[in-house]
Amino acid sequence: MKRTLVLTSFLIRDLSRTLAAIVPLATTLAFGIIAFEYGMDQAQFITVAGIGMSAICLATGLVLASRSNRASSYLFVTRLRRRSELLVALLLSNLAITATLALLMTTANLATGRLALGFPSALWILPTWLPLWLLAAALALLLSGLVARRGSHIVGYVLLAALLIANDRKAFLIRHGMDWVAQGVGTIVSPVGKLLAQASAGIHGNTFILAWALTCAYAISIFALAATLFKSKDLLWSE
Repeated sequence: MKRTLVLTSFLIRDLSRTLAAIVPLATTLAFGIIAFEYGMDQAQFITVAGIGMSAICLATGLVLASRSNRASSYLFVTRLRRRSELLVALLLSNLAITATLALLMTTANLATGRLALGFPSALWILPTWLPLWLLAAALALLLSGLVARRGSHIVGYVLLAALLIANDRKAFLIRHGMDWVAQGVGTIVSPVGKLLAQASAGIHGNTFILAWALTCAYAISIFALAATLFKSKDLLWSE
């Protein structure tokens, strides 16, 4: 565990010394300015900022994984007992950066009066966002070139895009007799939707807990797949 924490600290410092660090900072700044232009209440904040920060977490994860997908980084991999330790460190560093950016964004908008939060109910925001960030961070690993095998990350991008488009066009699918596709897509994305809907309504009962657990299960499954792909990848003759 100590080795993983040291590696996590190194990954964060390594990113901070490069121009690539501008990506999460710039996206958070742009999101904070645009999304909060007319202000937000707590319910809007949970949903809109939750999705926005998850997207930023995905982008940050891709940047971190790209930094690790270099020959110089493979020296660390050879010294690790398990390659998955690098993936855990990438996950933790991504969560740390995302949490810091979310805190800065929230504090800035509270200070300028563009965000209204009610306490103690606002304390549920972090437990609600955490599984979303875990899912985004795990997905970033799977979509990165670091763990990719034979273009698997390209397939991942295609499947993700198809899922998002199908979810947005469910009415179109139903009108054209593809109810089963719409239902399947709805079932896949429902845990995330229910998690945000329940949290924004201030309801934290069994439905919220089930959606929270399913979202975490998604994240764990995707991370396990990424770790499996990375475990036996030939780093010397990378594709």
